Amino acid sequence: MSARYFLFASSAILLGLLSLGGRAQAEWQSYRSERFGYRFLYPADLLKLVMEAPDGQSLEFQSDDGQTKLKVLTTFNTDNVSPAEYRAEIIRTLPGYGGIDYGPRGSSWFVLSGVRGSSIYYQKVLFACGGRIINAFALTYPSAEKREYDSIVTTIEKGFRSTSGPACDAAGR
Repeated sequence: MSARYFLFASSAILLGLLSLGGRAQAEWQSYRSERFGYRFLYPADLLKLVMEAPDGQSLEFQSDDGQTKLKVLTTFNTDNVSPAEYRAEIIRTLPGYGGIDYGPRGSSWFVLSGVRGSSIYYQKVLFACGGRIINAFALTYPSAEKREYDSIVTTIEKGFRSTSGPACDAAGR
């Protein structure tokens, strides 16, 4: 799967609505992809795993009411794009990135966050294994519930980390 395909697939992330029912407290569970070398925490009492791709390259969690979605995607960076190039491509080609309110970046990661319609989106992208693998998560939630979600977003973001895995070796070939 190329970075361009991943870019297209990540557009699906942007369409989810995330609503944790206004609950600020959550029961956190850890998820780790041994194959693709990432880990993250998610509120297991609020979000249930509803889809896992057979190849392990995408996950989707959602709330009982179906409005809440958290998506995690990973791909091989076969196009060898840099984080800066990938960020620019997302902003240039995907809808809804006209109003980025928060966009920190580092040498191997970046965040895009802002308001889209009546929702807030938050997306973090990590380049792992020396840039050979791209791991990302994205969530959106109702703007009206921002206060309730701030701590949840922070916990998910802080827990989303690249580790290592067999895909690192495969990506080096």
